[in-house]
Amino acid sequence: MNSLKWFALIILGIALHAGTAKADPTDGLTGEQIAGRIVQGSAFDWDGARTRMKMTLVAKDGGKRERALDILARKNGGLVQTVVRFMTPADVAGTAFLLLEQKGGGSDQYIYLPGLRRTRRIVGREREGSFMGSDFTYADLRRADANVANHKRLANEKVGNDATVVVESTPKHADKSPYSKIQTWVRTSDFVPLRTKFYDTKGQLFKTLYARRLGKLEGKPVVMEARMENHLTGSATLLVIESIERQASLPDSAFTPTALEHR
Repeated sequence: MNSLKWFALIILGIALHAGTAKADPTDGLTGEQIAGRIVQGSAFDWDGARTRMKMTLVAKDGGKRERALDILARKNGGLVQTVVRFMTPADVAGTAFLLLEQKGGGSDQYIYLPGLRRTRRIVGREREGSFMGSDFTYADLRRADANVANHKRLANEKVGNDATVVVESTPKHADKSPYSKIQTWVRTSDFVPLRTKFYDTKGQLFKTLYARRLGKLEGKPVVMEARMENHLTGSATLLVIESIERQASLPDSAFTPTALEHR
């Protein structure tokens, strides 16, 4: 199970595709079918996009650290390629991250650390580590593959004024996931996840992700602001999309480990 079902779509600059307009598109659907609809993202058929994002790290004592990110993403042969660059503050400026999806659901991940002046690949258990001090892991940045988990439909519930259906996902191979299960509150009108709870390998509630503000781009819903709360550490990470714009004909050379070293 690839942890987040939609955070990857935010950080890749991709919006969620709205479901068919009717009273409740989830009527009669199984948990597996709903999970598949969540995973189906669309970049509005764009060749590429640039996203400006603000990341705020909130400590247990309320202290805050803000970071500005520039995200370049494209689809190449149906696979997403993404470069995330940290612009400010000075202690992380120049740090860059590359994600290259591979056929079969895997991905290659690289990070460039300017202090070391080298690019290295993120592998193995390292992917379960914190992404740049945030409450997201490197594994969280991958798009989810609905086929690597079993999905069970639970109750219909309200989240604020929105009707949702709760889907519980458990990994088919527990040794390959940092989470024992994930529960997602999916808005019935358009399959947008409004709340996601993550349980660690001991079954304890670990993190909760909230969609705090939604917008629309070309008529499709976009999560513009999200907050991840870590229940074990008391910390939180807030993500705010400040802008998304088309980027046509992005060169292959922009999505290589070598390119991370050049702004």
